[in-house]
Amino acid sequence: MKKLLIANWKMELNEAETLDLVLNYKKRLKKITQVEIAFAPSCVYLKEVKNLLGRTHLQLAAQNVAAQAKGKYTGEISAAQIKELGCSYVIVGHSERRIKMNETDDMVNRKINQCYHNDLIPILCIGETLEEKNSGRSDSAIVRQLQAAISKVDGLPENELVIAYEPVWAVGTGQFLEAENIFAFHRTIKRTVSSLYSEKFYNDKVRLLYGGSINSIIAKDYWVSEVLDGILVGGASLDIEEMYNVALEGE
Repeated sequence: MKKLLIANWKMELNEAETLDLVLNYKKRLKKITQVEIAFAPSCVYLKEVKNLLGRTHLQLAAQNVAAQAKGKYTGEISAAQIKELGCSYVIVGHSERRIKMNETDDMVNRKINQCYHNDLIPILCIGETLEEKNSGRSDSAIVRQLQAAISKVDGLPENELVIAYEPVWAVGTGQFLEAENIFAFHRTIKRTVSSLYSEKFYNDKVRLLYGGSINSIIAKDYWVSEVLDGILVGGASLDIEEMYNVALEGE
């Protein structure tokens, strides 16, 4: 599997800004071929972005998905609807949703099930808070989140899973976990996933990404890591040259 670069634009752009960014990225990233790239715009622009991307190598991701298949859930967007809009990936369990939207581990599990029922690849976000980090509970937080999210999932171990390790204390703060310190967390993640399914599943079907205040200056350290398969980028992905340089380091 190729290494993967996800650009999460959150709720930062209006329609004109989103489409302008996509058009510029189509030109700028044309020669990036060794890294798979997916954009996650606001859901209201998914169809327009997909139309602009056309048959390029660039992929589309949704930032969220409903935990239910269909029904009276005002404001929610189902996995079937997301698939219909042309998405390949869905970000699930991002720390901003866990914290600000009170998203529970059970909801994350149901969302992952919905993804697999509709041929979508979930990008499962996990990571410890600053309080958990300072109290030595990083490992237990990661294990809890993984066990709750991917236990009893219909689509596993047959399908691909992307896990994005994003320490909550690093998201949007300018702080980051140095690449050489990722190994301990990788061991915890691999051990937990392998215990739920198998080491073969982890080696063959799981891609592990890092996210949290990534920029082009530090990106190379993560790309060359033996245990990482890509990067999830937030704020830096809104800057064309910054994002291009992040992608270029992965070539």
